[in-house]
Amino acid sequence: VLVTVVFIFLSYNKMLSSPCINGVCKNSPGSFICECSSESTLDPTKTICIETIKGTCWQTVIDGRCEININGATLKSQCCSSLGAAWGSPCTLCQVDPICGKGYSRIKGTQCEDIDECEVFPGVCKNGLCVNTRGSFKCQCPSGMTLDATGRICLDIRLETCFLRYEDEECTLPIAGRHRMDACCCSVGAAWGTEECEECPMRNTPEYEELCPRGPGFATKEITNGKPFFKDINECKMIPSLCTHGKCRNTIGSFKCRCDSGFALDSEERNCTDIDECRISPDLCGRGQCVNTPGDFECKCDEGYESGFMMMKNCMDIDECQRDPLLCRGGVCHNTEGSYRCECPPGHQLSPNISACIDINECELSAHLCPNGRCVNLIGKYQCACNPGYHSTPDRLFCVDIDECSIMNGGCETFCTNSEGSYECSCQPGFALMPDQRSCTDIDECEDNPNICDGGQCTNIPGEYRCLCYDGFMASEDMKTCVDVNECDLNPNICLSGTCENTKGSFICHCDMGYSG
Repeated sequence: VLVTVVFIFLSYNKMLSSPCINGVCKNSPGSFICECSSESTLDPTKTICIETIKGTCWQTVIDGRCEININGATLKSQCCSSLGAAWGSPCTLCQVDPICGKGYSRIKGTQCEDIDECEVFPGVCKNGLCVNTRGSFKCQCPSGMTLDATGRICLDIRLETCFLRYEDEECTLPIAGRHRMDACCCSVGAAWGTEECEECPMRNTPEYEELCPRGPGFATKEITNGKPFFKDINECKMIPSLCTHGKCRNTIGSFKCRCDSGFALDSEERNCTDIDECRISPDLCGRGQCVNTPGDFECKCDEGYESGFMMMKNCMDIDECQRDPLLCRGGVCHNTEGSYRCECPPGHQLSPNISACIDINECELSAHLCPNGRCVNLIGKYQCACNPGYHSTPDRLFCVDIDECSIMNGGCETFCTNSEGSYECSCQPGFALMPDQRSCTDIDECEDNPNICDGGQCTNIPGEYRCLCYDGFMASEDMKTCVDVNECDLNPNICLSGTCENTKGSFICHCDMGYSG
């Protein structure tokens, strides 16, 4: 302390020896001139340099670059004797005032005056109240906030509820746990608070930049060297509900959602929403109806079609013939688009459920089959069992008459006459059928009809007879009858002197009067 006092005293005495205060004295003929630095001007006495020019006060200098503009309109001494490391534009490094200590400046003359940092740097206490002190200042934070290691920033360390939505002054969609305001609002939060929630500052506003100096995805954190450190917010850990139907991956200053198959990022890129494949591709299923499901879709296929597996979900034709070998039993199964067709062999028809070929009972379908016979149903066909006197055609579908006479004359001894379904034996005239209806025997006409030769004697011969006529009769040309001889006609004069009267086998003479026979 003694060294500092001696140094200040010697410097002060040196200043007193110069007529120019805070300036450079230059001799002139018969007088002198005080020259001031660029940021000062002479007072009316022309002997005191007073700071009047204000410039930008820079907090730090890194690699020759001036960074962090504390205040854009600050006197150089106030800047360099308090918070500044450089001043002006272009900036120049601050030099330590050899007269006044830190927190004091010589604006007018030689007097060291306390710098009111609260006035010079209005925003020096972020989120807090600045209280000036001799040679310095201090920041007082409101309830629920605390100073960071720099002593100039009030950090809101309150832990409240973070909400993902704020609409019509209502906070909804709270996330689990309690969080700081910057961790909430600098990430994906829309509102913050418990008793009375408040909307987070909108991005690209001064309020947002003050709360989130590093930008979205970072929260303020202190480290041991006293400088503010902005830590990346791990949104995936902070909000487990992020990236629904997907996986959340934290990135520097943000996060990314990797959606599950069938989901896509929503407009806010916070969650994965279902992709409506049916709306995007109306014909996705082909022969069927597309039904959207969470993360996927299903095909409700038309009859005869089925959905494939894995990626092939469109409706494909079912090969019913291959799938069910019992289809079209008794026939041949032909697959068709969306169905199948049974080809049945002749004499078969499809069953009512069109799954098998069944025999057609032709005998029941028509009563006119097999005339002259009986219809017998067989598998796939029918046959005729013919009545006696008929035989079946080679295909056994009809009954035709048997010509018995063509086979050994039907067994008839003489004549055979065929008829529909039968035949008949007959004999030559003079013969009659025997009881066997095949053999012929001679008819004894003489015995059967004793008077057959009326007027004669009947003589039977094979197959016929002859009449040997008595006197007064004569045989007919065929000698089968005896004809009375009309003697009266044959011999008109047979009764002389009388009248002739023919009689059977004779004649009678009726004598004239006076004659006798």
